[in-house]
Amino acid sequence: MTAPRHIAPPWRQSGFTLVEMLVALLLFGIIASVATALVTTASRSFVRSEQSLADIGSLEGARSALASDLGQAAPRPTMAADGGLLPAFVLMPEGFVLVRRGLSHQIPAIEKVAWGFDGHRLLRQTFPALDGAPPGRAIVMVNDVAGINLRVADDRGWQTRWKPEQPDSLPRALELTVQRTHGPAVTMRFLVGA
Repeated sequence: MTAPRHIAPPWRQSGFTLVEMLVALLLFGIIASVATALVTTASRSFVRSEQSLADIGSLEGARSALASDLGQAAPRPTMAADGGLLPAFVLMPEGFVLVRRGLSHQIPAIEKVAWGFDGHRLLRQTFPALDGAPPGRAIVMVNDVAGINLRVADDRGWQTRWKPEQPDSLPRALELTVQRTHGPAVTMRFLVGA
């Protein structure tokens, strides 16, 4: 005679119990929550990195243009729109104006350039003519600027004012501190007419 086979009840033959399903769903929920948090954090980090790289790029572009303009400064006074004489380098609290040696295709090979702060951006403008012309269209060099500080150096050291004895005098160096609306201030120093 054979021993009776043990037959499982129909509800135990296949599948998962309710408790097993709840545990599986709970584990899936925890894993999904952690994955969502990781993706969100990575996305925010990526956006911040992109913004930081864009800020660094705009500051580096402005630094390069400033170094070029200031390094090629020319001791050439100009005429204002009213006919008055302007020094070769004019320093104001919100910016400066200078004459620089221009590109070789320009005749004459010099141009008048202005750098300034409009309340939230650092701008660069060129003039269509050296004498008596208003500035051209402004190009935004750096956005999100809270303020700027300018100083120039001469034989007496660093100063916030520039009052040359001769109209063709140039300072030896210029220091520009750009205060960003987000992030630390950046200080740059340049030789003038190097």
